[in-house]
Amino acid sequence: MPSGHTPGQAAEALFHIMPRAVSLSTLEDYGMEASCEQIQQITREILTLSLFWARWALRAHVSVRDATRVFDEFQQCVLRNWETTLGQAGQNAQRYFEEMEERHLTYDEIIREGGAPVAVATEAAAIMEQTGAVRTEDRQRALALLIDEIPVDELGELAQNIKLTD
Repeated sequence: MPSGHTPGQAAEALFHIMPRAVSLSTLEDYGMEASCEQIQQITREILTLSLFWARWALRAHVSVRDATRVFDEFQQCVLRNWETTLGQAGQNAQRYFEEMEERHLTYDEIIREGGAPVAVATEAAAIMEQTGAVRTEDRQRALALLIDEIPVDELGELAQNIKLTD
């Protein structure tokens, strides 16, 4: 990403590489079945984990002030796409952001305790099972989905190249 972008442009670039609503065919590729409601839940968990890694990438590569500015804009991108590309029609976005913050605290703790990224994904898969988004027998498949779908490296590379204008 060239230098001299606004926080909104940086956020749009990050959002552009994130996964969108999970499709039934994608889940079938992993040997999973899901209702429409479960698909929305799975999408929200993928979104939560993607936002977590985007936040970490921003913290690692830009100032706290700039990370906050970009992440705030990133959340606005999510809101603009909530019902469309994220497939969350009928879901409460404000409640989602509150749950996201709780999950991020849990994931932050895993990292602070020395956990690897796969440990964070394992926790997310466990949450998907606990909330009924996936069946118990699909937990390992859900973990594989999370690892495959979330562009952790790409988020880090993009964040590393963010240089904001004021």
